[in-house]
Amino acid sequence: MQLLINELKELLLITQAHLRVLEQLEAERIARETGQPLRIIEQRIQKLAEEILQLVREENT
Repeated sequence: MQLLINELKELLLITQAHLRVLEQLEAERIARETGQPLRIIEQRIQKLAEEILQLVREENT
């Protein structure tokens, strides 16, 4: 059972890393297309992610 839990944790870490790469690539694309500073786009994405996470948590309680 512990082995399965460890494998799931590892899969979650890998998925999180892949999502961060995709997030960064998307932020860079948006920054290029809009001419806005990358940092501003990254901050907006982070804020949106936090808002969505909060909504999901509320829905699951």
